[in-house]
Amino acid sequence: MKRFGFIRLSLVVAVLFSTNAIAQQNSREVIYIKSARFAISLIEKWASEYEKVNSQIEIKFAEGQSSDEDIDLSFITSINEEGAENENQIVSYTGRYALLPVTNAENPLLNELNRKRLNGKRLESLFFDNDILDEYSDSANKQKHDITIYSGTNTNSFAGAFASHFGYSAADIRGRKISGDDIFLINAIQKDNTGITFNNLSYIFDIDTRGLKNGLALIPLDIKKEQREILQEADIDKTIALLEKESISLIPVENIGFVYEENNVQAKRFLKWILSEGQKYNQEYGFLKAEETILSAQLKEIEDLLLTATY
Repeated sequence: MKRFGFIRLSLVVAVLFSTNAIAQQNSREVIYIKSARFAISLIEKWASEYEKVNSQIEIKFAEGQSSDEDIDLSFITSINEEGAENENQIVSYTGRYALLPVTNAENPLLNELNRKRLNGKRLESLFFDNDILDEYSDSANKQKHDITIYSGTNTNSFAGAFASHFGYSAADIRGRKISGDDIFLINAIQKDNTGITFNNLSYIFDIDTRGLKNGLALIPLDIKKEQREILQEADIDKTIALLEKESISLIPVENIGFVYEENNVQAKRFLKWILSEGQKYNQEYGFLKAEETILSAQLKEIEDLLLTATY
């Protein structure tokens, strides 16, 4: 009888504990985020770390059919500031991405590209004007090689940012267009040894090994020797450290962040955490920290908004 009573008591405690846990879970406030694919891993990291110190908050990615009213934070880049439609919406930048030109490691032109590195004129000719094959053909063997430029087409593609940086539009990029996420550009040049494209660091590099993904090679740029040597090491951490320290005209760097409603307190608290605590995770996932002046200004803006919201 005593044993039966103990078992029954244990079951009651277990049920009560389970019920309490479910009640706590159901009482958590949810923040819904709409994001571009290339930033999801970083945002997931921000979310998981924030939830550890804010147990009453759950952060979820909005499904494709979600209405704008259901979304608390909409991801944007500085080249595509969609979403800031009225005076009650605010933009906060929480990091940066960088774009580098990349090719297949077996590209027959790599030796010539290493010898005649891309300066501004050559880069523009390669991606926008003509294929400059005569300049990069193997003059010793009088052999002319093909080049296939790949670029994306959707609204979240890096094509707009890359083209705008050099004074062009995405439509001016020549070569083959690939629909879908820009990760498919990497897949394309891994299979095509004539392929050349541009992409962000988190797609070019392997986040686990911190080196270039298999079958890829960075296209050499005509930049300062010490900058070029760092890029030649093909190490994502050293590359990010360089780009956070120095501005290089041949490497586009753009802001990433979120649009949110001014009266959304939980969204503002999450953003405040990202700007103050979450920046240390940017590099791990292939992104630069937000620029210091922007970071400080936006952190103060959110703190002021939160202070106002308490009255």
